[in-house]
Order: sequence, then C-alpha cells, then structure tokens
Amino acid sequence: MKPRRMNLELNYANRLLGTDFGQGEVKILLERMRYGVELDGDRIQVLIPTYRTDILHQIDLVEDIAIAHGYENFGPEIPKLGTLGERDEFERSSSTMRELMLGFGFQEVMTLIMTDDRNLFRRMEIPEEKTVVTKNPVSMEHSMARTWLLPSLMTVLEKNKNREYPQRIFEVGDCITARGEDERKLAGVVAHSKTNFSEMKAIFTGLLENLGVNYKIKEFEHGSFIPGRCASVEYGFFGEIHPQVLENFNLETPVTAFELNVNLIF
Repeated sequence: MKPRRMNLELNYANRLLGTDFGQGEVKILLERMRYGVELDGDRIQVLIPTYRTDILHQIDLVEDIAIAHGYENFGPEIPKLGTLGERDEFERSSSTMRELMLGFGFQEVMTLIMTDDRNLFRRMEIPEEKTVVTKNPVSMEHSMARTWLLPSLMTVLEKNKNREYPQRIFEVGDCITARGEDERKLAGVVAHSKTNFSEMKAIFTGLLENLGVNYKIKEFEHGSFIPGRCASVEYGFFGEIHPQVLENFNLETPVTAFELNVNLIF
C-alpha cells in the first residue's frame, strides 16, 4: 500500500497550463487532489496513492493541477497563429445533416468504430468482406473496424428492446474501408409496430431534398432487407429490415432503416 513516486517538472506543468505557478502553489493544488508532495530543491516529488492507477505520466498530474485550480479560473488566450480557426466545410455539412435528422424526430447516438464480424456481417445476413482488423484486440467484440453503420444501430435497438416504442435513432459516424480509408456515413433506423417502406422512403427522400441533392430511386437487393422492399440511390439505400435480421438481434418489432455515404454527397 506504499504510494508510488513520480517527479513533476514545474516548467512542464506551467508550459502546458499557460501559468506561472511556483512550487508552493503546485504543492497546495496537488494536496487538494489528495497527493503527497515532497519538495527537494528544484524538484517536486509526488506521492501517488495506490488507488490512483490512472496516473501514468506527468500529464496526468498536470490535469489534476488544472482541476484543482478550476478550469473557470484560466483566462482564454488567442493562440499565436497566422489565421483564426473555423469549422471545416465537411464538418459543417455533417452538422447540417444532424440538425435535419433531429428535425425529423430522430435521436442521435454515438457508437464505437470497432466491432466484430458477427455483428458486421453474420447477424446482418450479408457475406463477409475484407476489413481492417487489429493485430492484438483488447476483446474479440472489438477486433475490426466497421465498414457501415447499420449494425451498430441495430445493436442499440437490441439493448433498448424493453424501452417504449416508437424508437427513432441515427448516427453520423466514420467507417473505415478495407483499404484503410475513412468514410463518413449517416444511418438511421425506425422501430415501431407500423413502420414500413413508405415511411422510410419519405424520411430518406425528405433528407436528400433538404440537402439539395439530385437522386433517382432504383430497385436494390440487400441481404439485410426484405426482398422487394429495398431501394437505393447513388449515395445509399433504404428499406425494411429482414425478419431474420430482427431475430438475430432479438427484436420483435418491425424496423426500417437507411444509410448514406456522406463522402459521395459533399
């Protein structure tokens, strides 16, 4: 139960925080966060309690100093750059899509980019494809990068199957192709007893029209959707989820869904 010892460089902490704290001030702040502190000349030696297993580097101590000082007490400063930052045009477009989906009555979710072949392919009833796979995954449930978003949203519905319906959720998230390239995608699902192809078509086309995108709907076959109740445009697809997929995710309520490749739109 002896505390671990870690040296903290005062200049390092002040440089990162933009402050001019002295040793005495740093000692008070660290003690406020329940550390032991020993001053030895110009050195600050921090005694880390055994329960603070999250302290791995000096930066972790600097973060606690900032918390003890109070983030609201740091004065804002404009960085010494030649230009002022602004939102990237692509991110601005993603925000527009989020606002549209919220306007359609959907709730945004955020899921992990890492998944496994069971959720990505087998439970969605589609053949396996090449993906980016990790060499040493922390768990087999997070062993590969997702290539599309719908499996992640189906997993959310599975976890919320005992919640009241209707459920309308969407995600604007990044996927990674088999070549290791990033792709931004937008997907949404609707779950309730009367959802059907027409409802999802209205949402899908309404989204495209609000984005000012030209489109032409075509017949489309996809293993995750009921044959004859799935269609596509140049940028994505939509339809009614197949009953077998619903069974794979332990769902008893009809689900309709869509997915768009944002990179193809903007």
